[in-house]
Amino acid sequence: MKEINIATMCPSIKVLQQSKNGILTFCNHSKLFQLVFNNLCFEFYEWELEAFRKHLCELDVNYWEKTIAYAPTHRKVPISVGNKCFVILLDGREVDELKGLLKIKKQGLKFLAAKDIAYKFIEN
Repeated sequence: MKEINIATMCPSIKVLQQSKNGILTFCNHSKLFQLVFNNLCFEFYEWELEAFRKHLCELDVNYWEKTIAYAPTHRKVPISVGNKCFVILLDGREVDELKGLLKIKKQGLKFLAAKDIAYKFIEN
C-alpha cells in the first residue's frame, strides 16, 4: 500500500506529531488542529487543544485503573470530551501515546539531594 503524503494533498496542512496510532496536524487555512487517534478524530482551535492537553496532564491513570478494575473492558481510563453522555475509554498505554502526540512530558522522578534527607549521620 502506498503511503499518502498529506502535505502534497493540501499544502496548508502541516504534520506536527505522529505515532503508531495517531497524528496531530495543523491547517494554516482553517487555523484548526486535527488530532486523529485510532478511530477518533478531534478538531480543536488552539485554546481548545490547550484545554484538552491540560485535562490529559491532570488525568490520574493509576486512580482510574484501580477504581474501575471491575469493568469488563481493558480500557478503564475515562476522558470526557465535553458532552455528558459521551466518554472515551482508553488504557494506560493509549493515554501515554496520546500524551506523546500532544508533547506532554511524563512527570519524572525527582532525586533527593543529601541536604533533603533528614538523617543524623554518625561516623564510626
